[in-house]
Amino acid sequence: MPDLITYFAANAPQHLDLEASPPVIIGFDRTPVAFSGAAGLVYLRILSDRVADWTGIPGVTILAQSPCTGPDTPDDVYATLFADAAMTALYDAVYDRTPVEVDDGAGGTVTVTPPERFGQMG
Repeated sequence: MPDLITYFAANAPQHLDLEASPPVIIGFDRTPVAFSGAAGLVYLRILSDRVADWTGIPGVTILAQSPCTGPDTPDDVYATLFADAAMTALYDAVYDRTPVEVDDGAGGTVTVTPPERFGQMG
């Protein structure tokens, strides 16, 4: 994330609140970020005129995208993502969808399966 902050400070300061500590990337709506080491995953919803701001930023990989066409847009985005094995591998490297066994509090276990679709609003 520090590289992204540095990039925005130099190239898109309108997307950076440097008075916050630590600095905060602003100017778009997003869901919480999933992290794995230095990698982060964001389901980003932006207007079409903002797409160019994100395309080609060093350190940012767009796994999938689709124009907003209504309530089915997330289906389009995830269909595109999961149809591409390389992008799905990047997704899985950050957002682990592997079912895990957890203590149920009563001496047993229960299987918890993370949702397949990180960041999708209900």
